[in-house]
Amino acid sequence: MKLIIDDYQAGASTYELAERYNVRRNTIRDVLKRNHVPITGAKVKLLTDEDKVEIRRRRQDGATVIELAAEYAVSGSTIRRAATPQ
Repeated sequence: MKLIIDDYQAGASTYELAERYNVRRNTIRDVLKRNHVPITGAKVKLLTDEDKVEIRRRRQDGATVIELAAEYAVSGSTIRRAATPQ
C-alpha cells in the first residue's frame, strides 16, 4: 500500500498505478481514500497529432489497445479514439 501512495504522490496517475500493480483502477482509488490521500482530478495527458498517427500505424500492425495505453499513459478509450481516423 505504501508503494501505491508514494507512487501516486510522486505523480503517477491511477491508470498508471492500476497497470503497474495489476489491479483495477477502483482498487487504487480505494487504497488512496482509505489512507486519506487527496485524489486530484484526472491527470490528463493529451496526445499529439504525431502520437495519433503513430498509434493508428501501430494498431494496424497489431499492437493492442492495452499495450498502447500503458505506453502512452492514457486510457484504452483514449487509444481507441486516437486510432479512429478523423
